[in-house]
Amino acid sequence: MERVDMITTCLREKKKIDAHRTESRCRISPLRRLVIGLMLVGGFPVQHCYAQISSSSSASERQVPVTSPESADKEQLRIGAGDLVDVEIFNTPELSAPKLRVDQFGNITLPAIGHPVMIAGLSTSAAAAQIREQLQAAEIMPDPQVTVFIVEYATQGITVLGEVRAPGTYTLLGRHSLYDALSAAGGPTPTEGASIVITRANDPSHPLTIDVKSANYSELQKATIVYPGDTIVVSRAELVYVVGDVVRSGAYYMQYGRPLTVLELMSLAAGINRTAKMSKCSVVRKVPDGVEIIRFDLGKVMQSKLANFPLLAGDVVVVPRSGFKDWGLTVLPGATNAVANAAAYALIY
Repeated sequence: MERVDMITTCLREKKKIDAHRTESRCRISPLRRLVIGLMLVGGFPVQHCYAQISSSSSASERQVPVTSPESADKEQLRIGAGDLVDVEIFNTPELSAPKLRVDQFGNITLPAIGHPVMIAGLSTSAAAAQIREQLQAAEIMPDPQVTVFIVEYATQGITVLGEVRAPGTYTLLGRHSLYDALSAAGGPTPTEGASIVITRANDPSHPLTIDVKSANYSELQKATIVYPGDTIVVSRAELVYVVGDVVRSGAYYMQYGRPLTVLELMSLAAGINRTAKMSKCSVVRKVPDGVEIIRFDLGKVMQSKLANFPLLAGDVVVVPRSGFKDWGLTVLPGATNAVANAAAYALIY
């Protein structure tokens, strides 16, 4: 009698499961079906078995950290026209559609739905929700579980411009960092400036600026995620100038936005000549209303009797010559104005 009751209970539970499966074939995983079937054959109470599976599943789910849907959606890539997507409907391969190309209007057409579905501009999760609603509206499935994958990006490469060795557009599929994008472009040149600006394709009015001078710049490169459609511009370093009685007069870059000091500039210029008049050196600095002349004694700076002060972008350091004045002023690049040229010329002569 006890055996008959047990079988009756099992059959009742099986009918409930069959009814539940008819309502939505996506709600019971194949693993659960297999275990329940084995329990029916062996004569074990299905209710107890099902409770054990549910309890184990819930415990496993509790161990997974929960991410806010809004924050997760914000981080996902956006689908664009021409992209190749894979639409999978769980446990229903006949309704799934692998490798659908998004048309020029941003639509895909699923055979099961029969009309275009707009997914351009959506994240993969939002596109899956859109397809799910269409399946429900067409009364094809009451509760479909839809997943959308981006298989291939058509025109959403990452563009790297500015002070890199190989500017251009690069296809970096999946999750990549700023470091990866710069590496794809051959890395920054020695004339890299103080900042890198990243403009997002889906939010061009709020560009992200990376400070190259940051103490944790290496970690910042690897922590900054870039997405297809982004534009990365590496700025050019500012210039300072030295003219007069030095070995190599000319313009020198303030690499990575770091300021050059007077002595560092003298080192880049290979030092001063023996005829230099170090006590009469000057800095010609552009200011809003003209130029400012800052006089200093280079000899005392070299002897650490005066501070080795930093130079600003566009500064012109003038090292006059003692005695003969039989050489001409080195022509400054176009970055300096005529007033600064005239001031530097007057200081030398």
